[in-house]
Amino acid sequence: MRFQKNHKFGFTTDKDKPLTASVCLRVDEELAAKLKSIPNWQQHLRDAASKLVEKIECD
Repeated sequence: MRFQKNHKFGFTTDKDKPLTASVCLRVDEELAAKLKSIPNWQQHLRDAASKLVEKIECD
């Protein structure tokens, strides 16, 4: 079965901007385990990254 664009089961998002880019970050195993134990950890990291960029751009 080939992938079909715009099919009825296509991915949708409720975000203002679609999350299409990725960033790889290396951390130690202990920190990775602690992060992954936090509910909704990916969104928390996105928020922290956005705040960091805003802070640096304002300085």
